[in-house]
Amino acid sequence: IFAISTGREYYSVKEVLDKHNIKAQSIVSNGAEYRDEDGKILGFINIEKERARKIIDILNENNFSARIFTDKGVFTPSTREDALQEIVFRTMSMNNDLTEEEAREISKKASLFTSLKYIEDMDKFFEEIEVRKFVAFHKDLELIDRMKKEIGKIDEIAVTSSFSDNIEVTNINAQKGIILKEVADKLGIKREEVMILGDSFNDYSMFEIFEETVAMKNAIPQVKAIAKYITDSNENLGVAKAINHVINNTMSNMLKTK
Repeated sequence: IFAISTGREYYSVKEVLDKHNIKAQSIVSNGAEYRDEDGKILGFINIEKERARKIIDILNENNFSARIFTDKGVFTPSTREDALQEIVFRTMSMNNDLTEEEAREISKKASLFTSLKYIEDMDKFFEEIEVRKFVAFHKDLELIDRMKKEIGKIDEIAVTSSFSDNIEVTNINAQKGIILKEVADKLGIKREEVMILGDSFNDYSMFEIFEETVAMKNAIPQVKAIAKYITDSNENLGVAKAINHVINNTMSNMLKTK
């Protein structure tokens, strides 16, 4: 059984799955939502509404634009221009060789911008919408760190990152490792029969809970430090190579860290 576990919301994942004709279970929004191979929601963990309001207040006070993953698409409390700028930061983070102007032109056409919904009435928004996750990118790393600390003071909230220049916020129980363990238990799969592959801060909980863990060569040091194995980089077929080692019973050929 192959499953995707990601910080992205489902429809971003679906684009990739459909493009490559892949059917897979998906843990999305860092563990706030779990879907089967057909995209049916099997489980979810929301951010409680009053806590979500507090997060939005902190974002607004700091003029910090973020996207909100919900049960009805992706929203933002920001203006169109501020929302575009946040996606420009994301595009530049994913493509280091782009200028800001080049990233802006790409971002204008990106589906995560063109499909973005804008909150016009906050009370109505919270009456009709369930909040799963907040995510934001920014080039000011000091601001990112400050936002992590401020939002992290809210109880029952988990603050993590996929990259050094972003922030991701979910319910404290909506973490990849926690929900993946629940999924494995429901499927009758033992913890030692699950292989984890990851590279980022938001993968850390999976590496803590499961035993057969594989860090990408390009993973952050914290993930490499607790991984059992290290495979090649994501740009050099690292995932495929790790899976082939399992199929061919050659896991011992991977670099061991323990």
